[in-house]
Amino acid sequence: MQKGKLESLSLAQSISDKPLPPSPLIVASLEGGKVSDRLGKLKSNSEKWKQRIEQTDAKKFTVAGRLQKKEQSPVELQFERLPNDAAKKCPMLEVRSANQPQLGLAKSPSMMVGPATKPTAVQRSLSVQEEENVTLTRSNSNKSSSSNSSSGSDSDGSPRNAKQHKELANNKSAEAATNVGARIQVPRSDDAETFENFFGGQRAKSSANAQTVELEISAFDDIKSTERLVSKRNIQGPKGRRAARNPLKTLAARSDICSEYTELRTGVAERELRRLKLESYGQRSNLAAEAIAGLASIEDFKSVALRSSSLPLQQVWVPYKRLMLLHVKGRTHVQTRLVAPAQVSLNRGDCFILVAGTQLFRYVGSFANVIEISRSKKICAAIVENKDLGCTATQEVILTDGKYVNEREWRQFWSLLGESEQQQQQQQQSLIADSGHADEDDVFESSLIETNKIYEFQNDALVPLDKYWGCIPKVEMLDTRKVLVFDFGSELYVWNGKNASTDDKRAAMRLAQEHFDAPDAADYAQCYLNPINYASIVGRRESTKYAKRCPQRPEWCVLGRITQNMETVLFKEKFSDWPELEREDLEKDYLANGVQVVRALNGAALHKGEPYQEPNLVLELANLGRGNFYYDNDTMRHFDIISKSIDKWQIHEFNFDAAESRETYGHFYSTESYIVRWIYQISVTVRELSGKVSNRSTVGRDRCVYFTWQGVDSSANEKGAAALLTVELDKEKGAQMRVAQGEENTAFVRLFRQLWQHQGRKAQCLARRSEWRLYQLQGNLPVESILKEVQCDARQLRSRSSMLLVHGTEGQVLVWHGCKSASHTRSVVLAAAQQLVEQLPADMFDCASAAVEELEEGAESDACKTALNLAEKHDYGSLLKSTKCYDYTLRMFNFSSTQGVFTAHELLDPLRCQDLQSPYPFSQAQLYNARQPTIFLLDDGDELWLWMGWWPLEDIKINDEDRSSPTNDNRAGVNRWISERRAALETAVDYWRAKHGDNEAVAFHGVKGHVVWAGLEPVAFRALFPNWSERADVREINIEDGRTDVPMSISEMLAQMTQTEYPLEVLKARPLPEGIEPTRLELYLNTNEFQQALGVSRAEFDQLPVWKQTKLKKERGLF
Repeated sequence: MQKGKLESLSLAQSISDKPLPPSPLIVASLEGGKVSDRLGKLKSNSEKWKQRIEQTDAKKFTVAGRLQKKEQSPVELQFERLPNDAAKKCPMLEVRSANQPQLGLAKSPSMMVGPATKPTAVQRSLSVQEEENVTLTRSNSNKSSSSNSSSGSDSDGSPRNAKQHKELANNKSAEAATNVGARIQVPRSDDAETFENFFGGQRAKSSANAQTVELEISAFDDIKSTERLVSKRNIQGPKGRRAARNPLKTLAARSDICSEYTELRTGVAERELRRLKLESYGQRSNLAAEAIAGLASIEDFKSVALRSSSLPLQQVWVPYKRLMLLHVKGRTHVQTRLVAPAQVSLNRGDCFILVAGTQLFRYVGSFANVIEISRSKKICAAIVENKDLGCTATQEVILTDGKYVNEREWRQFWSLLGESEQQQQQQQQSLIADSGHADEDDVFESSLIETNKIYEFQNDALVPLDKYWGCIPKVEMLDTRKVLVFDFGSELYVWNGKNASTDDKRAAMRLAQEHFDAPDAADYAQCYLNPINYASIVGRRESTKYAKRCPQRPEWCVLGRITQNMETVLFKEKFSDWPELEREDLEKDYLANGVQVVRALNGAALHKGEPYQEPNLVLELANLGRGNFYYDNDTMRHFDIISKSIDKWQIHEFNFDAAESRETYGHFYSTESYIVRWIYQISVTVRELSGKVSNRSTVGRDRCVYFTWQGVDSSANEKGAAALLTVELDKEKGAQMRVAQGEENTAFVRLFRQLWQHQGRKAQCLARRSEWRLYQLQGNLPVESILKEVQCDARQLRSRSSMLLVHGTEGQVLVWHGCKSASHTRSVVLAAAQQLVEQLPADMFDCASAAVEELEEGAESDACKTALNLAEKHDYGSLLKSTKCYDYTLRMFNFSSTQGVFTAHELLDPLRCQDLQSPYPFSQAQLYNARQPTIFLLDDGDELWLWMGWWPLEDIKINDEDRSSPTNDNRAGVNRWISERRAALETAVDYWRAKHGDNEAVAFHGVKGHVVWAGLEPVAFRALFPNWSERADVREINIEDGRTDVPMSISEMLAQMTQTEYPLEVLKARPLPEGIEPTRLELYLNTNEFQQALGVSRAEFDQLPVWKQTKLKKERGLF
């Protein structure tokens, strides 16, 4: 049966291999009669459909498409690299100091109480050669001793050992052991050094004592034979007994015995020796252990080279330079690298960011891709918001290719890059290299990543991390116990984990400094490019030759120390998965989510606010409170601040002058800068259980702080000189603090009791002593009062404050009280006027005596009306006819979504008092100096105000002939701005409901409030601030956007912004109504007009791709 099955299977197989004979039932001439012909026809027809449709036009919108549209033929790549080419990385070399054995702050043997131990590891100098290979090896005893000594088949270069070495190197770099010592070699039996050399003398001695005996063959004849044993006993051993084995072979075959081990440094022996030595020194001495160690030291401090104190300690290794040019290039993982700040580094195919102190420029090349533009915009936003990289610019300046550019800003840009005036007269098109090949972004991106070198500090050396060598760093590698060194060519960072050892941090920094300054440290001969000077060959270049080896890193390169959680934006950009809320591309955000991503806030939580906190100045980790005392509730300790001395210097552009006399210490000028040194002590007193202050106190050491006061109109040169001269004057190495005019804290004001701020320079103020001058009061206490000079005009009067009118030549001091001025405000300004008359400072008076006269609002004298140009109609927002009670302090909130989340931040008065209301706690500068566009909510008791900012000029449309800059005419940004305004209006309504209760009978709970625009504020809104100046530039911007100076109620604007349908004529008219998204006008059409406006139904329109929807809306005028 089985045999029959096999024969039938073989027969079927043979039949299947032969072609079937033609069947008479199938016509052979019929086309497609065969199955193979039918399959061929189907396959060919399946490919023909591609020839009948129009080719996609997506390539036209890429960089390559724009290059072809510009008739710019693609140039060749700077170096040949195919997609499948192998990566070229730098050789992994372990870096050790050339100045062994001491690293960092290692103590000398003479300063150690116990014996100093020398490291047993082999030291390696930083000056390594290219041919040398440094590997971390670990040998096991599974190799026989004979193969280790003589055989070459199992040598260190075998693939098996290489794999083990690689794994062990990874294990060693991943571990963060703090007590690991050197590697100890276990002696082997075949080791000539340990055994044969030791026993060689014994063998030679025994051989020397032996006597030499000579034998002949005839001597064996004397041997006589003996009788054999009669019986022989056979002894049989136990069954199953194994034959004896060679114990040496058995020992050599074992794999669990290592030939070396890692020494664990417990430090028990050192501590015991130290204790014994301390006992020998201090048996009959009452000195402390530190004093005994100092007396026992024989250190020669004359040979110690101290570091220069020209730079403060915290600015030695800052991770940025004064002038930095950042290059943003790539597609998949965009690279942001520091390049040489020169014209040769620029090209039109990428984006560049120039960081220069108070200035921030962003150049967007004509052929930069969308990802590069979005990334550069995000970096600039982070720099402006966080004041990162030492940049204090309030906004970025965008430079693009085109005919509508600001020549003045271009000249500033070129001057920072070191271009001469003759070169600046040329057009920037001739100074910037053209775009290169369309595929160079990917090539340069991958080649730059392969040059990354990452080390871990272990055992006084920088050990390469094989897992991340030549790769993109990831956040998972940042261990809080480790010290890592990142070498990106032009940037070298020492990252310190917060739990890493202090000695390791210092030693790693010194070793990184030595590696940074070492010759030939920047050797990238085995890589595709050099990350230091690669920018000179990017783009269309006449010469693409450059050096892959740099004898020394240039001066513009950065060596910085970065502490965990204090990373710079340039450092963060090197990581592929940095866990920070980044600014996503707004266009993608709105295409996916619309404006619903910005949601209103909880008005009840906003109204409740945070508990009251007294002003507190923290210097050197010490709380100074308001400058007089501070009480710690947790420890029940009372800190009294004792002022020792105060010194003041006036700063010029190249030098500084000490103040003439102490009477002038309290006078400052808005166009000048000053340095104030304050030496103080802190007296600590505890309280008894009864709650009373104890009579015992402890006075601490002398402390010092340098305040750098900068006037609002002072020049940039004087501000910079003030910062530099502060460092020069700071011999005590105390704290340093910058104080801008209008941001003075209570401790600073208390140094002078009355702080006078005059307009202009001192010479100009002395010339105005023969004129009336108006001073406005800020502060609630006599010892914390600021009298600021404002324009002597009736528009600066405020009904809730008291002001001073001073005439220096005639000796008149007029005290003007507003009708709603509080009692404590009146007493403070009267005290200031009395002290002013008593002192008669030369900065304000040129007479022998002066008199004080009080005036009330509405009953001014003729001299006062003449001085202020006061008319019968009060045009400064007078409250004479108001019956409202003003016993409250104004509250102000700032709405922002710069971090991707819509939030509100409440602003506080720096001179606030808990029991005294501040009539004018905020200034106009806080509104206009904020990053625009922004929104502020002001709570004026029974009325709310929403102040809307303006769209910055840098984002106004700049057109080229065929391409507009994506950073300008930012419709997605406009949508964001609209959604933020809608959320702010809804938050204001919820805030009103939480404060005044629900009122369902009226729309929006009957909210009382108005919306005002920047530059178009009414008089009632201006009267909420101590002084106000016109901003014609901002007014012009908002007028062009269709804003008016007529305040609109919050309920009316919110109803308009929540409207869902508009007629077609309204959507085609410009400007659009408030709250309409310019890129999604089709959402506001009703069903009947949708077919008429776009020619398709709403369902058909939704089925179209996004690019076809946009094209159709542009053709129909709805975009």
